[in-house]
Amino acid sequence: MTLLSLQKTLALLVMPVGLLWLLLLGACLLCFRRRQRAPALLLLGITVLYAAAGNIHLGAALMARLEATVPAVELATVPPFDAVCVLGGGSGEDGLGRPQLNLSGDRIFLAARLWHGGKAKVLVASGFTRDSLRGIRNGGEESRALWRSLGIPDSAILVVTEPCWITRDEIAAYRKLQVRFGWQRLALVSSAAHLPRALVLAGKAGLAVTPLGSDWRGRPHTFQLHYLIPQAEGFLDVHRASWEYLGRWVGR
Repeated sequence: MTLLSLQKTLALLVMPVGLLWLLLLGACLLCFRRRQRAPALLLLGITVLYAAAGNIHLGAALMARLEATVPAVELATVPPFDAVCVLGGGSGEDGLGRPQLNLSGDRIFLAARLWHGGKAKVLVASGFTRDSLRGIRNGGEESRALWRSLGIPDSAILVVTEPCWITRDEIAAYRKLQVRFGWQRLALVSSAAHLPRALVLAGKAGLAVTPLGSDWRGRPHTFQLHYLIPQAEGFLDVHRASWEYLGRWVGR
């Protein structure tokens, strides 16, 4: 073990997530030592599940399984699209309420690359959310503002005006726009792990699209001691993957 790896391991163990894991493990060992079998087994199960929920390797494996069905595309080789539809969820707001890219913001940046590369005639943005104390956020308008800052003119941006709270709403809105404008070649941009569920919904709506993945998170990690400790990246990926499987199960 290198000194850097040891430092990271110790640092993670004194973080709130690591401390809670140590407390669970300590309580479990104490119950075993006192021969309190039932509480010990219960705590052991909780400790193992907690560690799995925050494990980087498990999170990456779950995300990779979702992403495996989405082909990686070389943008320079794809023919131009009539429209590139970008699912909401890639933007947030700063302390002054101004739009900014969030952890899934790669989808907004990818769409901008497509336009600047001559691969998109128009960029379509959508998505509404209630996660702000300032009121309802219009993700489509946030995407528009971010694209403007990247040098894309308003004439090349179309924001869905109807409220779209979930992916199914967005797909339905894109289908209406396709019929209205007669688009033939459409691209659907979102996080790669989210696209499999979005494509199922698109198929049900009769919307033929080319999936373009962004925010790829299923990369394998080399073994390192500190990766065994539950941590934020692991919790994030396990949560996101579980959310996608749940959404596919309920059809949303």
